[in-house]
Amino acid sequence: MKLPIHQGSYNARSPIANAQVCINLYFEQNPPDAPFPVTGYPAPGLTVLSDYSGQIDGFVRGIYECSNGAIIVVIGNTVISWQGPSQPPVTLGIIDSGDAGGPVSICDNQTDVVIVGGGSGSGYYAPIAALTANSLLTMNTDPAWLGSTRVDYIDTFMIFNQPQSAIFYTTLSNQLLPLDATYFAAKEGWNDLLVCAACLHDNIWLLGNTTAEVWFNAGGATFPFARMPNSILQQGCIAPYSVVVVDNALYWLSQDRYGRNMLMRGEGYSARRVSTFAVEDEWSKYSNLYDAIGMAYQIGGHEVVGLYFPSGNAWWAYDASTQLWHKRTFGDLTTPWLPYCMCGWGSVAGVGYPNAVIAGDRTGPRILQVDRNAYTDNGTPIVRQRTWMHQQQDGQRIAYTRFALSMTGAQMTPDTVILQWSDDAGQTFGAQVPQTVNNQTNGQYLWRRLGYGRDRVYSAIWSGEGEFALNGAYSDGIPEAT
Repeated sequence: MKLPIHQGSYNARSPIANAQVCINLYFEQNPPDAPFPVTGYPAPGLTVLSDYSGQIDGFVRGIYECSNGAIIVVIGNTVISWQGPSQPPVTLGIIDSGDAGGPVSICDNQTDVVIVGGGSGSGYYAPIAALTANSLLTMNTDPAWLGSTRVDYIDTFMIFNQPQSAIFYTTLSNQLLPLDATYFAAKEGWNDLLVCAACLHDNIWLLGNTTAEVWFNAGGATFPFARMPNSILQQGCIAPYSVVVVDNALYWLSQDRYGRNMLMRGEGYSARRVSTFAVEDEWSKYSNLYDAIGMAYQIGGHEVVGLYFPSGNAWWAYDASTQLWHKRTFGDLTTPWLPYCMCGWGSVAGVGYPNAVIAGDRTGPRILQVDRNAYTDNGTPIVRQRTWMHQQQDGQRIAYTRFALSMTGAQMTPDTVILQWSDDAGQTFGAQVPQTVNNQTNGQYLWRRLGYGRDRVYSAIWSGEGEFALNGAYSDGIPEAT
């Protein structure tokens, strides 16, 4: 019996329905003439580019590439201009201690970079043309500044939301300050508060507690933006920092008037759910969803939306290219992955290091690179796991005689794969049985004489460093008369 893989992580509310786990590996669809429909590859690892332990206190709360290629990093309450791994950082300034917890939002208008968020929603800015000088950061004290949770940019305007209100407001065209106290409007399609504003294509998406609505640049004389007719969506936002723009779409962790927990994908003037019942069931068990943090990376054609849940102690990844989910962990199968924020590095020609994704470490003052050629997380082995579909035949007792992985592991060190199996429909798993191919190119991961059962779920676990590819598996079983 061939055991192909048709989906990513799908550990259902009851494992008797589906007990498929996918940790630290992602899948690509194969052409129709391939032996298996999909193949699994190692999810990218991490390398340390800069470690400021002993120099800067705190963890990396925000990281952003400016329109001129400069990299802005917020570590604890210190804001630096990062000049690359071989250069010392330039300290731009210190943000208020009341803003020294949680994620921040960063954006620029080709002249100034703006940082908002933290505990009080204060705003800070610095000119991006001279980020090699110290102490450039300035707190925004303009009389029309109302605070903000998130900052974005569209049509030469910077967009802000006033925390705990329905108000959003903008700068004047092509300038940050002074603000015009008349350049504001209220989310008006429903009576909920505005959580944050995000820009996609030529529109501003106003994400409220329970609904969302789309605005556009109407060129008004007193305020340039107006609500798009018939654009109210019945899905609001539960976590302001879960919002991420990637894959020509807007993703956010949603809630409406009746519930919460779905990841939505907004495009055009509509949104669709991309999360599954299985991942939503796990999210519902987390003590808090308001602190969820969204980020994204694109490597090898895969647009991946990441969701870190601090209160849930979990890091989820949605591959928008394949629409499959997997989990990311660090050092074991339960500790969440290290990135707290991400950005591209080198999108401006001639500046920085081309074609790289950098990330901020949630555990300390380290800037990391997300690297598909790194098979560890800075030396810590990446433990990977894949479980398969249920194997049963009309409730009959089956003698399981063989399980073989369709997997190449000759380049892994160590090249050991551990097999476990469950005979109670995926609820508990038995002893671990290791197998190795001794780095043989044509080696086969094979287990024989695997006992009896009526409903079996196999699970493979490995942590070797190096390239591998997992097509699926083969299993032989002989149904008995009972």
